[in-house]
Amino acid sequence: MTRTLLILVLFISSSLIVNAQFKKNDILLGGQLSYSYNSNTFTQPNASYPNSDQKMNSGNITISLGKALNENTVVGIDLSYLPSSTTNYQNYGPNLLKYQNNGYGVGIFFRKYKSLGKEFYLFGQGSASYNWSNQSGKDSAGVKLLSGSSWSAGVDLYPGIAYRISKHFFLELTIPDLFIARYYKSNSANQYGTVSEIQTSKNDQLLISTSLSSNPLDALGIGFRLIL
Repeated sequence: MTRTLLILVLFISSSLIVNAQFKKNDILLGGQLSYSYNSNTFTQPNASYPNSDQKMNSGNITISLGKALNENTVVGIDLSYLPSSTTNYQNYGPNLLKYQNNGYGVGIFFRKYKSLGKEFYLFGQGSASYNWSNQSGKDSAGVKLLSGSSWSAGVDLYPGIAYRISKHFFLELTIPDLFIARYYKSNSANQYGTVSEIQTSKNDQLLISTSLSSNPLDALGIGFRLIL
């Protein structure tokens, strides 16, 4: 049922039969905030930490600046900060680590709106972006045992709902992970006790995913648009 509803949302959001809500050349300042949390317990019978609780936090803070091409179409740029952290991170070494990833992104977007009535609007957005990040992992004593960097480029498609609170202000609800196609490249170094035991690794990955295969409500984002 969830898949059917989301497919229907995408179909409607691509409709060209739309009602006016912007004036041509309007400038829109926007932002979006999303957050996810997950925890699990893993077991290693012969390790010094046989049972460990792992907690993962990730977020996305995005600022957008757009321009209305007409009464229902907006194009613009996005700037993003994407922090994430994991406690009791397993790095295939002798120690559990506190892992931190600070990511940044820049992109362009195209958005189409459709009025649903009573100040509600449905929209569909497509975007292309470039992201880069730096990673580090420290043990319980604060010694850095892992470091790395990565970059990625890709496209994202997702729908959302906007509610017009006033003439110049909209609140938004989005499903940002509905469809993702992205290429990743990373480099990392892992240290096990001494400098002579440093190991390096490189990784290339092409990822195509959709939240239709899981529960898309786990990745809802909250945002706003302000007409300047």
